[in-house]
Amino acid sequence: MKRLSVAFLLGLFCSTHAFAINLNQAMWGAWGYDGGKTATGSYGDFIIAGGIGKGGTHGTWGDEWGLVGIVANTIVEHGGYFCPYQIQCANKRKKKKSWTMYYWPSGFSYDKCAWMCESGYSGPNCLSQTSTPMTCDETVFNTSSGGKFSGVSMKTWGEDADQKEFEVTGFNQWGTDPECDVVLGVIKFLQHGVIAAPVQVCCGRDNWKSIDSFVSSVNLAVGQQKLLCATGYQANAAGTDCEPISVDICATQNMTFCQNFSREKYDSSKHTLEESGSCVKYFCSEPGTAFPAVGDTSCEVCGDGVKGGANRNNGVCMICDTGQYYNEDTGTCQTASAYSKTDMQYGDGQTKNSVDIKKQCWLAVDPEEYNSCVKGQ
Repeated sequence: MKRLSVAFLLGLFCSTHAFAINLNQAMWGAWGYDGGKTATGSYGDFIIAGGIGKGGTHGTWGDEWGLVGIVANTIVEHGGYFCPYQIQCANKRKKKKSWTMYYWPSGFSYDKCAWMCESGYSGPNCLSQTSTPMTCDETVFNTSSGGKFSGVSMKTWGEDADQKEFEVTGFNQWGTDPECDVVLGVIKFLQHGVIAAPVQVCCGRDNWKSIDSFVSSVNLAVGQQKLLCATGYQANAAGTDCEPISVDICATQNMTFCQNFSREKYDSSKHTLEESGSCVKYFCSEPGTAFPAVGDTSCEVCGDGVKGGANRNNGVCMICDTGQYYNEDTGTCQTASAYSKTDMQYGDGQTKNSVDIKKQCWLAVDPEEYNSCVKGQ
């Protein structure tokens, strides 16, 4: 004997046994769905486990079958909060009824849920973007190994206390037999997003007196298909896939930036990253340029030759005084060494007579070799 479902209990309050569970017409209107039963086409990638009919793995009871799909349990105008749900068709012995029940499937965890939004919107409730998100959900949004929705399968046992019934908002419930629901489901997986649309799931039953119940059909419901992207991504120019809003933010989100080096102002087209202990700094990529001021990370010409360069503490241009030179290795101005004409011919402190002619500096052709000779290195 089967347990009574929430759908059955709610039906006691409806003389027609036809009712809506949290059907928000304004929100569903944004998805082009008006509460009707018309089915329009293929459900695409909606079913990720289980299936239609009784051929696959049964659900939490041996005579109840169902499927697992990625479904929004919070639906908003520009997206939704999507999780894997097991939609199972329930029954009660000697009752010619079959109704939907909702479970967390086997392998479920909340890291398999995500807000997915239309381009220009992000975060909880898919609110309008007023700034670029500073994180990217780089997990691949598919069911393959390592994907956001991987490792999920039909739950084949569990008591009512383990079920998450009707947490999915916006379902249109029809209490007739067979019962059908319309959910906002994922019908196509992309690298960093999905295409979602209203999906109709209907139950069926057979046998008497011991009833078997199962999903009899899955179809697209009347409504709109929308491209939704993960946090940190937006629709590409063609509107067919999701791409990073900021490639730099996605590439550096797991890095810790040092003091005086704002993550928000890093630009890979003009800056070079450098590790500095447990954090990273960035400096102007073009030689001879540096930041004009603290907080201004544009790159301007700094000094003349060896007279200037970037301060290693903040990237700001520093100009060395007369008698000093900029040391690129330390990012500091250092006192320049003074060499006489004799030093430059024979080496620091040397004379014509103190150095073998073959080792005299003026004979050196390579600039580095000459520089080392003069310095006595």
